[in-house]
Amino acid sequence: MGKLKYDKDLLDFVEEKHSAGYLVLRILKFVAYTLALVVLYFIIFTLFFSSEEERRMISESRLIEEQYDNLAKQTDLLENVIKELGQKDERIYHELFNTDFPDFSFSDSSSVDYMSDSVYSEAVILHTAEKISRLEVEYDYCSELISQIMDSLSVDGRSDALVSMPSILPIADFPLGNVGASIGRKMHPFYKKVVYHGGLDLVAPVGVEVRATADGRVKSVERAQKLQGTRIVIDHGNGYETVYAHLSDLLVRKGQKVSRGDVIGRTGNSGTSFAPHLHYEVQFNGQQQDPLNYFNGELDTDRYGELLIYAVNTGQSLD
Repeated sequence: MGKLKYDKDLLDFVEEKHSAGYLVLRILKFVAYTLALVVLYFIIFTLFFSSEEERRMISESRLIEEQYDNLAKQTDLLENVIKELGQKDERIYHELFNTDFPDFSFSDSSSVDYMSDSVYSEAVILHTAEKISRLEVEYDYCSELISQIMDSLSVDGRSDALVSMPSILPIADFPLGNVGASIGRKMHPFYKKVVYHGGLDLVAPVGVEVRATADGRVKSVERAQKLQGTRIVIDHGNGYETVYAHLSDLLVRKGQKVSRGDVIGRTGNSGTSFAPHLHYEVQFNGQQQDPLNYFNGELDTDRYGELLIYAVNTGQSLD
């Protein structure tokens, strides 16, 4: 029996009858509610539950991101190491051979646009790993070069050559703006003609402490009123000698052993000198070297460049 409804005309309850359209509408509503419920369940399941395959892909994606971060850090570290090794090679070649470091280029020109949407994570990681491999080859090569240079400088396994190599300014805390003429053809202050100048002039008042620029033994001390005046010559071994001229005081004696940084005398104006200063020379196997190439052990890059600019632009010597 169907649903009953009250009929006001008959004043009685009668069975309610529905048309075919009403029944179709009810069926459509049921289907719509069912579909909506299915969609809701699907959304909830998708948001809060994942399949085994999805969990595996998410885990792999996180692992790839971690590997890329680690590779990027290794790349940065190796690039910094390569850069520092290159700077050391530059200094060694300048100091020992007075020449530029040869350009050895290993890296190729291939690159990956990491910001491109078309590049997959696997490709980025593969390229980064290849780059690290090339950097490791460069690192090993540079390390081998440095080892060979250090071996050539060592004596009986000790780095005596480095200790005996002049590498600091002969005047501590020297103001770089007071540097005078370096080695080369300069205008003579008395003769007023261009002559060869064999050292570096460091302008300083009388009485400033002068220090040995490397370990060695005092070869000679001289007091004179002409030419280089009162001067000290130190034999550092391995072919190196240094000369400190136009001094006012001698604080060492012939044959005395000195260490780098020891005070050996004081600046003056003795000999053929235009003004108080220190005339400093570096000799290697009897050949005069440019002292400017031997200060990298004490000066950073900026101050060393400043020193070079002052020295190169000075055209007149003081002796």
